[in-house]
Amino acid sequence: MAQEVINIGAIADDGTGDTIRGAGIKINNNFTELYANPLATTTLGFLQNEISSTASNADIVLKPSGTGSVVFPAIRFNDNNIEGTRSNEDIKFIPSGSGRLVIDGLGFSGTSISASDSSTININENLVVDGGITASGLTVSGAVDTGSTVSVTGATTLSTLTVSGASSFAGTVTVDNLTFNDNIIATSSNADLDLTPGGTGVVNVSNLTIDSSINLTDNVIKVTRSNDDFVLSGNGTGSTQIAKVDINGGAVDNTVIGGTTPAAGTFSTVAITDPTVTADGVTITDNTVKASSSNDDLRFAASGTGNVIINGFSFPNTPVAGQYVKTDASQNLSLGTFTSLFIESDVSDGTDTITGNSTAQTFDTFAHATYRSAKYTIQISDATANRFAVVEASVTHDGSNAYISTTGGADNGTGDGSTVYDPLEFTAIISGSDVRVRAKVNNTNSHVLKFVRRIIKV
Repeated sequence: MAQEVINIGAIADDGTGDTIRGAGIKINNNFTELYANPLATTTLGFLQNEISSTASNADIVLKPSGTGSVVFPAIRFNDNNIEGTRSNEDIKFIPSGSGRLVIDGLGFSGTSISASDSSTININENLVVDGGITASGLTVSGAVDTGSTVSVTGATTLSTLTVSGASSFAGTVTVDNLTFNDNIIATSSNADLDLTPGGTGVVNVSNLTIDSSINLTDNVIKVTRSNDDFVLSGNGTGSTQIAKVDINGGAVDNTVIGGTTPAAGTFSTVAITDPTVTADGVTITDNTVKASSSNDDLRFAASGTGNVIINGFSFPNTPVAGQYVKTDASQNLSLGTFTSLFIESDVSDGTDTITGNSTAQTFDTFAHATYRSAKYTIQISDATANRFAVVEASVTHDGSNAYISTTGGADNGTGDGSTVYDPLEFTAIISGSDVRVRAKVNNTNSHVLKFVRRIIKV
């Protein structure tokens, strides 16, 4: 039966619509047909674009009749098969965002396969892989037969490994406590590397270099680094024992080497053909004597009242504070006193540039814990205005404050037209551990200061 529509007329109460009874008959007819449809007796709910089951925990079953299938735009569900209906198209399952496609505990995310419960993924039948296999962690309990290259980048644990052909490992390979990388074999932290042959076997190495400095080839042991010493050293109180030594005949200046009674060796002449000799911290190379250890002094010390003589000059051995070494025409050296060498004061000089119209700038400092006073002779040069002067300044302090006094000197009195040349203001302060002597320019020109300073100790 087709749907019956109630005639409601053109306008309200115009007398052209269905009677109330006629409208009720149409309503009853429509409901009768609706309830006669199987959908009205199911537990399905329809809301906008959603189909839901209204009964608790009830399935929604799409069941075609006979050989019919459930068909979507490009997918068909036929019995327990999911089939594509468009020629040569893939069937894709695409989860949302970072979600995975999970099929009975097996998760698929992009090109990765994982167990949804973080457990092991088991492949119980034969597995054929035509391409390469890259595994960060692979456990194989049965036999593995590979006809091509196996590339392993992560940790690999093998209970038994049998290799019938050549094996090539790219990158770092770790076997127990050994690491193999290119031509380098290394051990775990602080572990020894032991080479132990079986039974009467030997470790046979045709050419061996140890610690980049000792090389063993055939019956020759030699150092490899240029100018290195060859040192044989026993452990602790042990000595170095050599069964047979041949040093151009077995004796040096009639001193037997290897005798039953040790004796001191006496050498009338020692000729050393090697250009370098090292003796307990001193290295002699050609005509150069130097200390071997880094930052060591090279000392020449005479015995008792003896003097150190170098190239005929005999150095005095009774030093006196403040004196210097002087010589005469016969290479005799002695100590003398020079008036420019002081004990309680020091003399030095310096220079600085003071910029124009600036705040006070420090041009010299001295440690107030060491020195009490200072006397300055200061030359002032203003090349811009062609003005030059020289003044004297006296500085002292009491440990907390510094004091300065300047006395007039001389100036050229020309250049900027001033009758009195007073371009600088001198001050002194204590800052930290220093006395700071400062100057400030009272015009726009930069002034160059050159000074001689004599400071007196506390």
